[in-house]
Amino acid sequence: MSSSHAGIGKWGEVLTIVPIVAAGFATIVYLLRLYSRRLGGTGLATEDFLMGIGLLLSYGATVFVVYTAFNGVGMPSSSLPKWKETNLRFGSWMIQKFWAPSMAFIKISIVVFLQRIMGPIGIFRNICTALIVFIVAWAVTALMGNIFQCWPVTYYYKPYGKGHCMSHQTSFFETMGALSLIVDVCILCLPMPWVLRLHVDLKKKIAVVCIFSMGALVCIFSLLRLVQFRYFLTTNLASSSALESIWTILEMDMAVICGCMPLLTPLFRKCVDRVRTTTSKSTPHSNSHSASRLYARSGSNPSPHWAKFERLGGVDSKTPPHSEASGSRNRQDPLSRQGHNGDELDDDSSIELQGIAVHTVVSLSVESHKSAKDLLEKGSAVEPAK
Repeated sequence: MSSSHAGIGKWGEVLTIVPIVAAGFATIVYLLRLYSRRLGGTGLATEDFLMGIGLLLSYGATVFVVYTAFNGVGMPSSSLPKWKETNLRFGSWMIQKFWAPSMAFIKISIVVFLQRIMGPIGIFRNICTALIVFIVAWAVTALMGNIFQCWPVTYYYKPYGKGHCMSHQTSFFETMGALSLIVDVCILCLPMPWVLRLHVDLKKKIAVVCIFSMGALVCIFSLLRLVQFRYFLTTNLASSSALESIWTILEMDMAVICGCMPLLTPLFRKCVDRVRTTTSKSTPHSNSHSASRLYARSGSNPSPHWAKFERLGGVDSKTPPHSEASGSRNRQDPLSRQGHNGDELDDDSSIELQGIAVHTVVSLSVESHKSAKDLLEKGSAVEPAK
């Protein structure tokens, strides 16, 4: 059956497909986050539960966006029967009830996560606490305002009897959207000073910045939603609410995705290790043995500055994941471990200079054996003189 026969129109198709696909993708990324936590060997943290609640609340908005798609959104209001227009207005009213709580839980989840990885840095912790308080106050104000914007509350979707709505409804929506955008920008900028102070090479620093900068996509959708309110008419929701609904859904789902990306580190590492294992099988045994030995030594003591970011996925950087054989070699070679642990090299520097590091270890080992041999020879030479 074509969409024209189904009576949902082109906008109805868009508002059915886009929300379902976006919600499905956000769900997959969140499940990968939980799996990544398991790979990292850590249990679920507070921010994981908060993000899960935010995702569940976003499903409510998704359901009612699809509900409006089957009740005339994108069509002229004059062409809709009264019951369909009532359903459309009710769906629009319900979307507002899920948007603010969902975004609040998602934002707080991200802030709690940032607060955790920044550790005991006082100013960042205070800023995070202030942001959480502001987000809670914003969400409560937005939710209460959306519920009681009309009196009785049913007058929003049944404007046929006695009742009234507050003046400047659209201005209220714009104010709440603008405050949400300001919070998004603050969350986006919050970790950047910390990231720029990481003592890692430029490539890794750029990678970390890119991961956190994905939050800019949330800001873009939030801005698009805010701009669309200029054309939002509560008296003609059928023809004015389609784009606003799309940006609302994409803002929530993209916030979930961006909030989960930094925690997928163990999963990415597992994929990289699997690729390395596959590649090493196609190389000669001696080369793979040497590469494994170099990797084990270069990764045995990562930089303390990089360790904070390594803990993003719940992985203890003091015990990096490598093969059991490599671990046994490290335990059997205390001299090489001592020589490497004395260096204050960053993680990438160790990798790039791993050939020099191994050469130094071998030289130290040879020199120590030579010294011991010389002492024995001198002792044997002095013995007959007695």
